[in-house]
Amino acid sequence: MMKVVVVDDERMIRLGIKAMIERKFTETDIMLASDGKEALELCRNHPIDLVITDIKMPHMDGIQLIENLQGIETPPFVIILSGYDDFSYAKQAIQFQVMDYLLKPVDRNELFALINKAKGKLDAKLSLQKDEDEYLVNQLNYMLLNPKMNEEKVEEAVQKFQLHQYSSGFYAGIFQWKSNQSTRPKDNFFQHIVKQVQKYDDVSLCFVDSYENLVVFTECLEGLHAVFEDNPFDIADHIGVGMSDKHVSMGKLVEAYEQANEALAYQFIFPHQKILTYEQVKAKKEDSTMVNKPLIQKIFNMLGTNRNDEIRLSLVNIFNIEVMKECKISCLEELNDAINRDLFDQAFNQIGMESIEVFKLYDKVGDMSNFENVYDYFYAVENLTIRLHEYMKEMKSVYAGENILDKAIEFIHENAHKDLNMAVVSNYVSLNYSYFSHAFKDYTGNNFVDYLKKVRIEKAKKLLTDSNHKIFEVSERVGFGNSKQFSRVFRDLEGVSPKEYREKLYTERTFS
Repeated sequence: MMKVVVVDDERMIRLGIKAMIERKFTETDIMLASDGKEALELCRNHPIDLVITDIKMPHMDGIQLIENLQGIETPPFVIILSGYDDFSYAKQAIQFQVMDYLLKPVDRNELFALINKAKGKLDAKLSLQKDEDEYLVNQLNYMLLNPKMNEEKVEEAVQKFQLHQYSSGFYAGIFQWKSNQSTRPKDNFFQHIVKQVQKYDDVSLCFVDSYENLVVFTECLEGLHAVFEDNPFDIADHIGVGMSDKHVSMGKLVEAYEQANEALAYQFIFPHQKILTYEQVKAKKEDSTMVNKPLIQKIFNMLGTNRNDEIRLSLVNIFNIEVMKECKISCLEELNDAINRDLFDQAFNQIGMESIEVFKLYDKVGDMSNFENVYDYFYAVENLTIRLHEYMKEMKSVYAGENILDKAIEFIHENAHKDLNMAVVSNYVSLNYSYFSHAFKDYTGNNFVDYLKKVRIEKAKKLLTDSNHKIFEVSERVGFGNSKQFSRVFRDLEGVSPKEYREKLYTERTFS
């Protein structure tokens, strides 16, 4: 919405121009001022896009107003109102790059043309500003992630981008969105954070980095903490924060960012702590004993046995949260790798690839970054381990009683002509669908679909040999939906079509 200030010491002229603009441009916010002093105050307190001002006014005339507007950080576009006898003033205004002027009495069409001109200039200005902002953010992200950026090169980049020099020192803070439960978009939280920070430090540098986190460089530590005070968004429930040490040299900008990122990573272990500082985490120790490989191997060995409680207790011992809190986050990452390699990968290699379709959770559990905190990760590991354990127990019971599979095969042979599928057969023998799928393939050497095709084709060969049924009748009698599908499967398995097979049999009988 375009914001406009109309300035004239004659009330009726102000109201008349306001009415003309509002009738034509409904998406316009118009404020009125009776002199330059009043208008200047409005422009200082509000982001104004366009000022339409008379020249001759008491207290502060239009020329003085225009001159003072140049001192505002983002000066508005200006259209001056003048009579024929004010031309010398209009010429004086030109040096302040006034956009245009209108002669009194104001012609509505001329006014509308200049409003449109102002809107075009404003759109172009906003577009340019957006492009410049995007360019700066892209360059900053490149700088922060470029391993070749030493202090000297960072200093050069700070000069090039004309960033504010924090002479008294600065901190880096990184705000990470860590919740998908809020009905408010992430952008709302980030916008609120920026406003809170800039109340304390109006020269703070705020932007979103390549990881979609909000980065703040500020010289005022209070602003980072104030984000959590008197906020309407329950920010502490949805945002994690990592904060660097204080740095004086602007060449330390990248180092400060890396420190804040390292601190932020520990939100995974300390999910209830609002802000984690680099000072708190830099002394964490490397502890190779946290990755208890023998115990992980022991859990794998117990899968499929009756030692359910011991498996759960072993998992609790591996995930000793109090020990984790004293260690570097890299130790937990090593534990994640060891669990994947020595527990889950071994289990899936043993029970077969088909089971991966059953346990979709495996893809998620394999990467602990899929979880908000170590507690959620532990419960997921425990859940998948127990499911694997139960699966392997069931498989052992199946292999211990192979008569279950013999019963299933007998059922398939007796009912192959019907609309048969694996769910029907697994229900018949009272076996879980997934367990049955794996056990059946392991027992017969074929998956269910291929085995059923072979059974049907064998029955079809017998009918083609011992009866005069037409091809489509044979197809129906052995359970195929249509004769084309029957012929295709028959050719795939036997190398010839059903018709060719029958003709070959007839020829052999004739000449035998």
